[in-house]
Amino acid sequence: MREEILLTDCPQILQDRVEQMLQNLPGDIISVQKWETTPFKDKLIVMTDYRVFIQYGFEVAIYKTYLTTGGSPLDGEVHFTSINTAEMLIIATKAKWIGEELRSVLTPPDER
Repeated sequence: MREEILLTDCPQILQDRVEQMLQNLPGDIISVQKWETTPFKDKLIVMTDYRVFIQYGFEVAIYKTYLTTGGSPLDGEVHFTSINTAEMLIIATKAKWIGEELRSVLTPPDER
C-alpha cells in the first residue's frame, strides 16, 4: 500500500539526510511516500519503506529508509539512487513491461 505523506512523517534520519542534501544542492521535493508491504506468507512482518523523490535539474534523486516490525539489517540506513532524463528515456522506450506501462500513462486518452 502506497501513501503520500509529508517529509515530517518520515524517520528523523531520512529527514536529516534530505535536508542536508537540499542545503548542498537545491532541488524540489516532488513526492514523499510511505509504502507498507508484508513480504512473507504469514503477513506477520510489515516492512515500511519511506521514499523521498527530489528533482534537481535533469536528475531525480530517490532517498529511502526502512522500518520493519521485529527489526531488520536494513532498518535505519538511508539508501540513495538517482536517475537522469536519458536513463528515463531508455526505460520508457526499451523496457518491455515497464516501458509499456509508462507509455500508456503518458499517452493522452484520446490517442490510445
